Amino acid sequence: MENRYSKILVAVDGSRQAEWAFKYAVSIAKRNENAYLYIASVIDATIATSGLSDPYIFNSFYKKTKALVESYVEVAKKEGLNHVHGIVEQGIPKIVLSEDIVDEKDIDLVVCGSSGLTGFKRMLMGSVSEGIVRYAKCDVIIIKQKSIPEDFEPKIALQFQKED
Repeated sequence: MENRYSKILVAVDGSRQAEWAFKYAVSIAKRNENAYLYIASVIDATIATSGLSDPYIFNSFYKKTKALVESYVEVAKKEGLNHVHGIVEQGIPKIVLSEDIVDEKDIDLVVCGSSGLTGFKRMLMGSVSEGIVRYAKCDVIIIKQKSIPEDFEPKIALQFQKED
């Protein structure tokens, strides 16, 4: 039995896992005709207390994040999807992705990469994907490193990283 999804949210952050999650979400949206695909990136609110609180630095980071999301939107449309929307927000990523956007857009599936954080860093920050699994009121697919083909080369994220 295959689930039907009408509103899919994919979280992107410029990582290899996030780009594979994007490809996975696009394939699910294609199988579910007329599905809406929301591509989101959340700028962590903790940067407001860091060096990025400088308006120039923050605006530069915001523009790059928006450009990344818009690149994904463009690719999804080229793949034949008609209902594609980009979202860039600031906040606590696991809350914004699992609750705010899910509730606001009535999302029925979230797709994201696992964080890859380990040890002390994970204890301090927590895993975004873990938070999404815990708090989202819909199905969640987490892309793990082992599920990505070895020969997969991210193109969108790589382009974004080269702009730095």
